[in-house]
Amino acid sequence: MSIPCDKKENEYYHMKKEIILIFILTVFVCVLGFAGEMPKPVKTKTMILSGKIIDPKNNEYLAGVKIACANCQKTVYSDLDGNFFIYLEVNTDENLTLEFSQVGYSSKTLNLQDLQANSGSLSIDLVSE
Repeated sequence: MSIPCDKKENEYYHMKKEIILIFILTVFVCVLGFAGEMPKPVKTKTMILSGKIIDPKNNEYLAGVKIACANCQKTVYSDLDGNFFIYLEVNTDENLTLEFSQVGYSSKTLNLQDLQANSGSLSIDLVSE
């Protein structure tokens, strides 16, 4: 049994119409996906800080001092000889602060400018309370 010519042409026309509609919708979705604002590049800076933490009263190195970076959620502790090492990737627009603290000693906070001025090995004095 054969389909009349008009019916075949009608099905072909509807199928062609659906394909064109799917193509237009696909292009529209792709354009919407890329139409957003382009992300701004984040200026990051890598900092490697190291040094010793000292009790200035008796010139002893302090072990177990907590060194916390508030802006980047990183925390390290000094070793038995008072040495510390911390690797940071920071946004240059942020105000980076490191806090040095230990029980029985007053804490010390340094900002990014203080840390850049003392590039190299830092010597941190914590005064006992």
